[in-house]
Amino acid sequence: MIDLEAMDHDFWLITDLASGRDSVVYHDVRTGRHRVASVGPLGREREVDGLLGVSAVPVPTSSVTEAVSRLHLTGLPFVFFNDTATGRGCVLYHRHDGHYGLITASR
Repeated sequence: MIDLEAMDHDFWLITDLASGRDSVVYHDVRTGRHRVASVGPLGREREVDGLLGVSAVPVPTSSVTEAVSRLHLTGLPFVFFNDTATGRGCVLYHRHDGHYGLITASR
């Protein structure tokens, strides 16, 4: 998780090697722990050795435009979503210059 903190973001978009699903690892400010959320059906995922919590909230499927609206309305630092155009996980976030940034999963 040191790499995550060095990037100056509260998230890291990955493709989970075990499941092949696009996922985001993020720092949960409520618990102070790192958590993971993944695109796809929720299974019986469990915490990894108590170090990494697993989100049980389904990842929304939306367009980039809808994700921008969600980011704006919620005030969250980022939103993780399943892009309707690509079928892949994406992270839309507030950049330091006040604009939005979009990170997409690589093929």
